[in-house]
Amino acid sequence: MEQFAIGAFSAVCATIVTNPLEVVKTRFQLQGELRAKGRHAVHYKGFFHAMYTIIKADGFLALQNGLVPSIWHQIFMNGFRLGGFHIAEEMKLNLKPNGEVSLPKTALVAGIMGSITAFTGSPFFLVKVQLQSKSSRSIAVGTQHEANSMLSAFSSVYKNHGVAGLWRGVGGSVPRRIVGSSSQLVTFTAMKDFLANNSVYKIPKGYLNAFVSSLIGGMAVTVLMNPLDTISTRLYNQG
Repeated sequence: MEQFAIGAFSAVCATIVTNPLEVVKTRFQLQGELRAKGRHAVHYKGFFHAMYTIIKADGFLALQNGLVPSIWHQIFMNGFRLGGFHIAEEMKLNLKPNGEVSLPKTALVAGIMGSITAFTGSPFFLVKVQLQSKSSRSIAVGTQHEANSMLSAFSSVYKNHGVAGLWRGVGGSVPRRIVGSSSQLVTFTAMKDFLANNSVYKIPKGYLNAFVSSLIGGMAVTVLMNPLDTISTRLYNQG
């Protein structure tokens, strides 16, 4: 339970800081949806321009749209994913018989954890996307939903689509999370060992080692997961 709590807490702290980036990312992923190139309005022309546009049209707090469901999504998703992966490490499920880290086993464990948590956290990701896409008409992209809060979004989805509607889009989320979780945790695990054992850039296992490994793992997951992330965002935001 401690590992689940640590994983959830760290993810929630990161979410509070990065949620504005998620809002901007969601707007970019929805901009031009199902429109031919050059035949749609371009409201967001770059990262800083997007932030400026959102603040100008909807106020500074609009950058925290969807924060509550995003936090709950992290608790259900990363709490179980990171906590479960740590338990798997303690059980040595990702090791070779000789005690060395097995990258295929690490990828398998991470992928399984990712797929399970993608399903459990899917309803929260659904309303997160819908709230983050909501904006003034002048800068709107994608389908616009009436809900203004997590509870009203859940109520609207249930009213229109029933319980099953809360998992609409999960078909795109599961492969997204399998790829993301596997690439992130495999890269993180491999880099920890590489940095600890490298004779030139040796960084003993500890906070600095984990920090550098996390940065590299984050870059890997961003590159590999972004196409699937765009698909998931569009599926979740459909009316």
